[in-house]
Amino acid sequence: MAQTHNLILRIVTQRGEIGSAELMKVLEKFGRSPDAARAALNRMAQAEILTKVGQGRGDHRYRLGPQGQVLVEQFIAKLTRYHLALSGRLAWDGNWLVVTFSIPERQRVKRDALRARLTELGFGLLTASVWLSPFDQEAEVTALVEQLDLAGQVTLLRCQRIWQPGQPANANLAYQVWDLGALEHHYQDFNHHAEELMASLEQASQGNEIDVEAVFFGTMELQGELIEIILNEDPCLPAALLPPNWPGQRIHELIHALTSAISRLGLTDSRYEYLFHLIKGMEMAEDFFPEGDTSWHWPSEDEVPQ
Repeated sequence: MAQTHNLILRIVTQRGEIGSAELMKVLEKFGRSPDAARAALNRMAQAEILTKVGQGRGDHRYRLGPQGQVLVEQFIAKLTRYHLALSGRLAWDGNWLVVTFSIPERQRVKRDALRARLTELGFGLLTASVWLSPFDQEAEVTALVEQLDLAGQVTLLRCQRIWQPGQPANANLAYQVWDLGALEHHYQDFNHHAEELMASLEQASQGNEIDVEAVFFGTMELQGELIEIILNEDPCLPAALLPPNWPGQRIHELIHALTSAISRLGLTDSRYEYLFHLIKGMEMAEDFFPEGDTSWHWPSEDEVPQ
């Protein structure tokens, strides 16, 4: 999902319902032109990610649509796994889940859908039609096979050792399956930008004048970039498959530091208070979780499940 779509989805989910005029003003703060914002809203409404729930004078109101609810559910699942992996709670038992399939060209749509969902689940491609995951996701893959009506065309295996003659064994297999080199550079750039924002906030804490709004929305943009990385690039591998000093480990510390500094310094304009929750809390709309507590946020150490 493009970052603009992702930002809109998070804002609408946080607010529960929002008018297009207010949303346009907020998106402008993120550098989105009115034409680009309107185009994104129209596409999301057509895809049932958003639902128009009323119309004032030239001001449509939007809520989460049925496909939007699906995306939010996937969003939460991926971010939860990201934090569990980052905190070391997703320990690797040394087993790989292998998925192979033979799907004819006449079922190309189903085959493409299977590949897309395997990627979303964090599987990596070893060779043509051979996908790997270090996690036991048998239930998810089985449900996917049933959903796509591909019984008898997909095979699952569990194994401890996978190797290619002439190549290193399991310790480096992750680099053969996932593009961890590119991901590492992306995280390094992210950390550099986050540290620049922290330096600005440290200046403010010392009484120096800074562009408060620029820092606030810069932090929002940075978090949006991080979410895009997590959703689209990071397979959320256990620490055992990552190199020492993996730059992704630094992110958790930086996000918390930025959030705390913004809160401590009182940099949040009252007009954008709810946006701060996208950084601090990323709470989900109450009507999406009717059974009690609705919040989801960047967890602290003692909040991550044991």
